[in-house]
Amino acid sequence: MTLGYWIEVAGRGALREVVVSEPGDGEVTLEALCTGVSPGTERLVGLGRVPAALHREMACRGMQGSFELPLLYGYSFVGAVTSGSARGRRAFVMRPHQQHAVVQANELVYLPDEVPNQRATLFPNLETARNAVWDAEVHADDRVAVVGAGPVGLLCAFVLSCDHGAPAALVVDRDPERRRVAAALPWVDAVAAPEHVEFGAFTHALHTSASSEGLQLAVDAVGFEGQVVELSWYGDAEVSLKLGGTFHSQRKSLRASQVSTVARNYRAEGFLARRAAVLDLLKATELDALLREPTPFQRAPETFASLYESTLDTLCPCFSYA
Repeated sequence: MTLGYWIEVAGRGALREVVVSEPGDGEVTLEALCTGVSPGTERLVGLGRVPAALHREMACRGMQGSFELPLLYGYSFVGAVTSGSARGRRAFVMRPHQQHAVVQANELVYLPDEVPNQRATLFPNLETARNAVWDAEVHADDRVAVVGAGPVGLLCAFVLSCDHGAPAALVVDRDPERRRVAAALPWVDAVAAPEHVEFGAFTHALHTSASSEGLQLAVDAVGFEGQVVELSWYGDAEVSLKLGGTFHSQRKSLRASQVSTVARNYRAEGFLARRAAVLDLLKATELDALLREPTPFQRAPETFASLYESTLDTLCPCFSYA
């Protein structure tokens, strides 16, 4: 047995026992070092807002229970191998928030020495950002707006800054505090409130705000044959758009990006190549600017309560298990 964070009912969770079996053939035991929270997705899951039609697609490895709740959920687990020939090595794996996990050895993403535990919890959101920028197919002379200064949006701006020849992005958010945080990041050159965005001035917009208003702004921000890449997941929320303006006459396009499929132009290289690209990005010490002191796992229920109530002030929440 081990302890894990269970969503008991919509908007409330607690630490409860998790059944963990002995490792079998090809399996290893991991002791948690850090787990990261993906605020957008885990808030919707914790509020019970996963549509029934998406239960299979939203299922994560190692989760227990169901989206009808209670549920053990999460997908950013950094741990130390405590069994087998890889004993002592650190690895990332997709598993819920729990003290120990038993996983297939071939699931492990071993971490380079240059990547500390807490930064490694950015792996899932950084992989999402890496894939989305590939999907966008940005060129050196393009103008890019990133709408939404949450973790995924800021990581999209980071990936754009790392790509050879990629342009700097304008980061847009309606929240003054998020704009302040974004402006302080070493890879962000320009930040704006929505009312200061020039319509039609951008070739690409990456949308991450999970709001109708943000998506509308992204559509309006791009010009002739401009492309909006949608990264947000809305759960059961409805989205409304006004497409009666320049959307058709300017031949704009809206496309989805989702990390479960490798971007088309990189699909032949597959998931392993994308994983290697993300590990290389994670070596950048600049990413630590997104992080705060991790929260002890024992305080997970109160951290998630703040997340569900939209009062959590940590951009990239992380739990420590020491």
